[in-house]
Amino acid sequence: MAPPNFINQSDPLRTHSVRFRQNQLVPMQQPTHLKLTKRTDYYEQRCVKYPGRACFHCYAEFIHALLLETDPEVTSFVPQPYQMEVNRKPYIPDVYVVRNGRIQILELKPRAEFETEKQLPLQAFFLQYSMNFVVLANESVLEQEQLALHWLPIVQVLSDAYVHGIDTVEREQRLFNTARLENSTTVGELLGDTPRSERYLSELALYRLLHRHDLHCDLSAAPLDYETEVTAWF
Repeated sequence: MAPPNFINQSDPLRTHSVRFRQNQLVPMQQPTHLKLTKRTDYYEQRCVKYPGRACFHCYAEFIHALLLETDPEVTSFVPQPYQMEVNRKPYIPDVYVVRNGRIQILELKPRAEFETEKQLPLQAFFLQYSMNFVVLANESVLEQEQLALHWLPIVQVLSDAYVHGIDTVEREQRLFNTARLENSTTVGELLGDTPRSERYLSELALYRLLHRHDLHCDLSAAPLDYETEVTAWF
């Protein structure tokens, strides 16, 4: 159901106004104009939980997206999801996130500083649609920068495989069955003596299991390698 074209907030926000410029609730990444890519710290990345070329207008947004990829509670996200007007001024939120079946609209700012005259009406507006508007501090995101960067090569491989429709279902099942027989194993032990011609598919299957959290490893301190310990979730 499309939202009303224009909504005046109820008391105590009746002096503020918010609307979707495209008059729809379905999130869709808004195009980034060429001038903005040159004015901002701009990044692009193909993702998994957003199956397309995602655009980010600062480094914190890029790192945050990688952290969303690592979060088992997050099923999907959409960068720059809506064109809006707040108090008759254009506004685009940073990201739409589905977490544990609930929708969050997130804005990333240094020190989580965001204009009160925008934040309060946005919170009230999105609440009407069972969405929570939240402002995150860039600093809290960047505290997990190493974890995000250690996951980046995994996300790159997974997104490329998604585009090409590569099937690894049988390999995933074999790897999972092997891992669940041990309390803990390493990537090298799990992959074993896989022939070089099949190594990519085996690693891809492992990455998919890790991304779905069927298998678990800690990448907060070091990137994935053959010595990384892996355990199966039951």
